[in-house]
Amino acid sequence: MSGATAVLASGQRDVPGRPSARLIAVLALLGAFAASMSLYFATTQSLSYHARDEGPNASYAIQLSEGHLPTIDTPVAHDLERYPQITRGAAREERPQHRLIWTANHPPLYYLLGVPSVVLADALDKPQVLTAGMRIVSALAYGALVFLVGLIAFEVTPRRPAMSMLAAAVTASPAVLAVAAGYIVNDSLAVAASSLTVLATLRILRLGVTRNRMIVMTVAGTLAASAKAPGVITVIMCGAALGLTLLFRDRTLRGFLRAAGLTTIATAVPGLAIGWFYVRNIVLYGDPTASSALLERYDRVQVDTWFEVMTAPRFWHGWYDHLWVPFQLRGTGLHWVIDTITIIALLGLMLGAVARLRDQSRGRELGARLSRGPSVAAVGLLVLGAHALVIIVNLAQFRSGGGNAHERYLMTIMPLVAIVISMGLLAIVDAVPWGEIRRREEIAAALISAFLVGMAINTFAVAMTAQLRRGTDTLLPEIRPVAYVILGVGVLCALTAVVLPLVWRPRGGRPERPVPEVVRIVEPRRSGGSRETVGGPA
Repeated sequence: MSGATAVLASGQRDVPGRPSARLIAVLALLGAFAASMSLYFATTQSLSYHARDEGPNASYAIQLSEGHLPTIDTPVAHDLERYPQITRGAAREERPQHRLIWTANHPPLYYLLGVPSVVLADALDKPQVLTAGMRIVSALAYGALVFLVGLIAFEVTPRRPAMSMLAAAVTASPAVLAVAAGYIVNDSLAVAASSLTVLATLRILRLGVTRNRMIVMTVAGTLAASAKAPGVITVIMCGAALGLTLLFRDRTLRGFLRAAGLTTIATAVPGLAIGWFYVRNIVLYGDPTASSALLERYDRVQVDTWFEVMTAPRFWHGWYDHLWVPFQLRGTGLHWVIDTITIIALLGLMLGAVARLRDQSRGRELGARLSRGPSVAAVGLLVLGAHALVIIVNLAQFRSGGGNAHERYLMTIMPLVAIVISMGLLAIVDAVPWGEIRRREEIAAALISAFLVGMAINTFAVAMTAQLRRGTDTLLPEIRPVAYVILGVGVLCALTAVVLPLVWRPRGGRPERPVPEVVRIVEPRRSGGSRETVGGPA
């Protein structure tokens, strides 16, 4: 039996109900490291209007603070005394179209979170506070994303905590995304909210339905749909996964009604909460995201057909590599490093799949599991994969219409990328006949994570040095020492995270709060009602 399958088949009572304190600490430390890089950028760099989204995004929050919901035709803030960075940045734009809030096609969640920064900036008479405050929201969301990806990996393979650590490290490793999350952009918040929705769905499928878990899933779905349009896709797919999996486990009429009811709750509540915004976009611009109107306004020229973009491996390969390779390092050996890690992971996935098929052909204990319904791992990977496919199809359409291929657009698929890379790398480790498998995975995950953290620190330093060499003025020079302290603490957090699994071993080597791997969702009461068989409040 292969190592990975041995772990998966190690007994029905060997599945932890929730992550151990050690794993939570490791994931939190890696999240703090990722956030520290974004926070450093957010509080030291000037409002970079060449990024162009920052001025309109800040102006969106300003409009909300004044009680107005802007459209893509609303001008950016032009009060030189209150908002000098935005006003001067807009004045440098040659085309009047770039002096409008074109980001008003996005739903308002991120910009509502920026309203306190607008109020505080006015109260302190410090316009920089608006810029720094909205950037800080984005930076903290990126740290939360790293933490959530680790938890999603835990739900997919709860017996393999090393994979959770490695998935979080992979998510934290692209310094390009850390810099992007330091801007006034809504991407990191949107992806974090979508990841929370996926996490809540997988916890329900693994541990059973409770009121608290359904509340978390519904609230997370509402946040995801209120942050960015891809969140709507997340809500639909998670709702469908929940309903279909529950129906597969209980195919009676009662099971059908229960699955349909829970799916309706998970999808209808977000729809009622934010659906009005997308209807407004359709009325104003002709489609839910106003993409056609924006492409036409900014004279985007079609570069290729959708099919040509979808089938252009060189384009996708370059876009993928640029997640880890900043502009200053393009054309260097870092491309080979990323490609090598990815190829090894893909080989590991193939080896793991072959080993799994071989083990299933030798015994029927796993076949019995399959007859009870799809595993949480299969459902989780299917949801992440289907979501990523839809995002890629939409990005190909956007690119073919003349849109720019920004690296931050791929942040949406990072949960899938991180988990797949982690599974592949650990499959290679499992094939090495040395020591006890779980300890072997922990050591390997710690070493690989250390390499990824070192790579992130190096590429981030290069990017920041280049920013200063170009003469970029600082946003808040008076707090630069604090920014250095935050960055230093983040690096210490990363180093602690990779060392912790090596020095802190669980007592007895057994997971906390074991639960059965395959959960029966409901069990009839004697009185005719129903109760949950496993799992307490979330």
